[in-house]
Amino acid sequence: MSWARANGYLESLGVDAMKAKTPSLHRIEALLDALDHPERQVPAVHITGTNGKSSTARITAAVLSATGLSVGSYTSPHLERVCERIALNGEAISEETFGDTFEHLWPYVELVESRLDAKVTYFELLTAMFFLWAAEAPVDAMVVEVGLGGRWDATNVVNASVSVITNVGLDHTDLLGSDTTVIAKEKAGIIKRDGAVVTGERLPDVLSVLEEAARKSGAPLLSMDRDFHLTDNNIALGGRYLSIQTAGGAYGPGGDREKGAEYTDLYLPLHGRHQGVNAAVALQAATLFLPGQSLSSDVVAEGFAATPGAGRLEVFRMAEAEASIILDVAHNPSGMSVLVSALAETFPFEQVCFVVGVLAGKDLDGMVSEMARLKCSIVATQANSARSMAPQDIKPAAESAGLDCMVIGDLAAALVYARGATSMGDLICVTGSHYVVGEARGLLTAGRH
Repeated sequence: MSWARANGYLESLGVDAMKAKTPSLHRIEALLDALDHPERQVPAVHITGTNGKSSTARITAAVLSATGLSVGSYTSPHLERVCERIALNGEAISEETFGDTFEHLWPYVELVESRLDAKVTYFELLTAMFFLWAAEAPVDAMVVEVGLGGRWDATNVVNASVSVITNVGLDHTDLLGSDTTVIAKEKAGIIKRDGAVVTGERLPDVLSVLEEAARKSGAPLLSMDRDFHLTDNNIALGGRYLSIQTAGGAYGPGGDREKGAEYTDLYLPLHGRHQGVNAAVALQAATLFLPGQSLSSDVVAEGFAATPGAGRLEVFRMAEAEASIILDVAHNPSGMSVLVSALAETFPFEQVCFVVGVLAGKDLDGMVSEMARLKCSIVATQANSARSMAPQDIKPAAESAGLDCMVIGDLAAALVYARGATSMGDLICVTGSHYVVGEARGLLTAGRH
C-alpha cells in the first residue's frame, strides 16, 4: 500500500509542474531542514551536463562500489519505474523500500507545505526521499545527478566535494537559454567552494566560463585532454576497450597535483565512442573523490564491467531472422548526433528504421537532420505522456529532410510495423525521449518471455 500511495501521489503531482514555478531552492531547503539535513550526512559527487549525465553517474557509482563502498545514486528520469531513480550499488531500490521512505517523509512534507503555503514538487519530493534514504540506509557515498540545469536544481543543496560537468549543449532552451555560455553559467552553479570540478567539455568559450566559476569558488578544474586523457577508445564485442590516464587526486607538499595513474585494456559494456569519454570523466571524478587513495586497475576494471546500460544503445535481438532493435534515449540534436555516429561505427547494417517519439518543445528538425546522415526511414509514434509531441507533427520534419515517414501513434503497433518492414541486415532504433524508450523497453522485455 505504501508503494501504491507513493507512486500515485507522485503521478498526481506531475513531472513538469516545477517548470512553471519561479526557480527557487526554498521548498527543498525547508523540507531538508525539517529532516535535520540528511543531505549533509554523506559525502557526494554531483553531476550535471547536457548529455551523458546518467551514464557518467552510473560509471562513477560502479567504480566507487568496486572499492567496497556502499554507494547510493540518484538519477533521472526513470525508464520504466520511478524506483529506478534511487539505486544502491547499481540496483534500483525495491518498491517496499521506496514506499517506506515516502511514508517516513510524508509528515514532513505536510508540515513544510503548511508553513510555506506551497506544494512541494515531484522532483523536490523525490530528491528529499533520496537524501533521507541515503542517510538512513546508510550509504558511504552518494552520486547525485542534476535533474535540470544546475544552479536552481533541487539537488543543488548537496555540498559535494567533487562536481562534474559532462558537457554543455543546447537543450531546455526555454528554461536555460539558447547560448551555450549562458547555459554553462547555470550548470557551473553546482560548483562548491573548495571542492573540485571535472569536465569533459572541450569548447574554449564554454571552458572559459567553467574555469572562471571554478576559480571564484577556489575549486581546481580538471578538463579532458588537458589534465586527464582517454588514450584508447576502441570497439569491443558488446562495448568498448579503453585506456585512461588520470590526474592525481591529491596535492604533494610542493602544491603540485600528484601524478595520476594509467589504466589500460579496460572493458566497458556500453556502446559508442561517447561512452569512453563519459568513462574517463567518471574515473577522474572517482579519483578526486578518494584523495590520497589509489584505485587499482582491478578495482577500476571491476567497476567498469559492472556498469548498467539500460536505454543507452541497448541491444535487443528478438528473433534470428529479424533486425536487431537498439534503444537509446537521445533527445536533442547533440545527443542524436552522438547516437548516429555510434550506430555507424558500431553496427553493420543496410539501413535504419528509426521509431521516434519526441516531447513537445524539442528541436525536432535538428534531431531529424542528424538521423538523415544515415540511410534510414522514420516511424513516428508517441509515448504515453501528456508531454509527447503528436506523431503526425513529426512527419513534416522527416519529409523535409527527404525521409520516408509512417505515422503510427500506438508504440506497440509502431514496433510491430518496424519489425515487419525490416530484415536481418537492418537496424531498428527506438529513440527521441526517455519516455518512448522506457515504454518500448517494457514491451520488448515482456516479449522475450
